[in-house]
Parts: sequence; C-alpha cells; structure tokens
Amino acid sequence: MDTMTVIWIIVAIVVVLALIALAVAASRKRNQRHRQQADSIRANAQEQTSVVEKREAIAEETAANARRAQAEAEAKAAEAKRLQVDAQTHQNTATSSRDDLKHEWQRADELDPDVKKTDTATNDARATDARTTGAGPTNTRATDARTTGSGPANGRPSGTDSTNTHGAHAKPTDTSST
Repeated sequence: MDTMTVIWIIVAIVVVLALIALAVAASRKRNQRHRQQADSIRANAQEQTSVVEKREAIAEETAANARRAQAEAEAKAAEAKRLQVDAQTHQNTATSSRDDLKHEWQRADELDPDVKKTDTATNDARATDARTTGAGPTNTRATDARTTGSGPANGRPSGTDSTNTHGAHAKPTDTSST
C-alpha cells in the first residue's frame, strides 16, 4: 500500500465520520424540534382542557336545569289535572244545586195560590230563565224582585196595576184599604 492509498482511506474515514456526525447532529436537532412541538401541543391541550372542563360544567348544569324544568312541568301537569278534577267536581255540585234550586222554584210556584197556572210550554220556558242558565235577564221571571233585589220586600210589584208584568210570581196589588 502506498501512502496515497492510505491517505485516501484516512480521508474516506474522516468523510464517513463527518457524515455520521452530521447525521447524529441532524437527528438531535430533529428530536429537539419534535420535543418543542410536543411541548407546544401539550400547552395547547392544557389550555383546551380548562375550556373543555368549562363546557362540561355548562353541559351538566344545563342538563340539571332541564331535569328540574321537566320535574316542574310534571308537577304543573299533575296540578292542572287535579284542578280539572276539582273544577269538574264543583261543576257537578253547581249543576246539582241549580237543579235543586229549580225544583224549589217550581215547588214554590205550585204552592203559591197567586201564581197563575200556565200550560206546559210556558213551564218549559221557565226552565231556561236567567236563574237556570246564568245568561242574565232573558225573560220576565229574571227581573222579579226576588232575583234582582229590587222592588218591595214581598217580591210583588208595587202600584195598582193588575196586569201581570213581572212574570208568573207577581200578584196584583190589593188597592182596598184596611
């Protein structure tokens, strides 16, 4: 081997060592860059963790509000159902009382000798007067002093007019002196 060959071998070994050193340095630099990127990603993830935790808390709170609203709605629905039952009970009681009152009026009409006896059609018309329908004064019976609170205390029209203008319950006023 001559010296030139040895020199070339040494130069080749130095070049290979230099290339290996460059590769190792590049690898270290790349690893350092990857570490920095990973740290940056971790920092972002840490920031996003708090945002996500806040979103989760808001979601849990909203779900709790929804459950509470649902419970309130169910309670209100139960209350509405109870009130409907109460209303129906009161309506039934009112209807029954109205029927009893109607029978009392009819019984009073039957007992009162001053009430003119009329045919069945007129009696049927009385069943729809203001006391039974609640519609207000729709016939002469509804303006009777007994139902309006006006007029003399005995429920009879005042004056000497003998015509019956206040329904079947009115009695001509006696004009003779006592």
